[in-house]
Amino acid sequence: MESFLITTAGEKSTNLHTWALFIGGISALIALLLSTLLILQHLRAYNNPAVLSLWYPRFSMECDILRNCYEAFALYSFGNYLVACLGGEDRTIEYLKSQSSKELNAPLLNQNKKNVVGHPFPLNLIIRPWDLGQEFYRVSKFGIVQYMILKAFCAFLALVLQLCGIYGDGEFKWYYGSGPYICLSCRTIPADG
Repeated sequence: MESFLITTAGEKSTNLHTWALFIGGISALIALLLSTLLILQHLRAYNNPAVLSLWYPRFSMECDILRNCYEAFALYSFGNYLVACLGGEDRTIEYLKSQSSKELNAPLLNQNKKNVVGHPFPLNLIIRPWDLGQEFYRVSKFGIVQYMILKAFCAFLALVLQLCGIYGDGEFKWYYGSGPYICLSCRTIPADG
């Protein structure tokens, strides 16, 4: 225990720095190992997203479609709930306009202008910054509705492709429809108009 005691200022800062690096390194290693374990568990369980599909694997496609539609509905409902909690669309827009850059404390806020949401690189090269207020609210609402429609459409597209025998889940071949399906389900359109 005596060796850990620090007597001079130079030794104190060096020893403290060494301990900080050691503790930080161990913490980062533990976080990396736990994250890797969780990612592997998620990847292993992803093919069977529900208990019903675990018991009856032939229902996994239907469970996936129901999950996707419910996810879209839940996101849309949550957006509407937030707006309702803020007092409706008009009060939400006024609330967004009234917020200052210091109060929001978000990393996407531009430092040059007040109440402007910028985008990280490389999106800042193709999408102009959004003003907090009506424009930001419009873009957010459009994105939620677009996600809801595309997610439901892609779920039913997967069902049709599966019924036709050309879905090919996880196989990227020209005669399977999973490649274009994934491209469509991952597609987002920036509402920058």
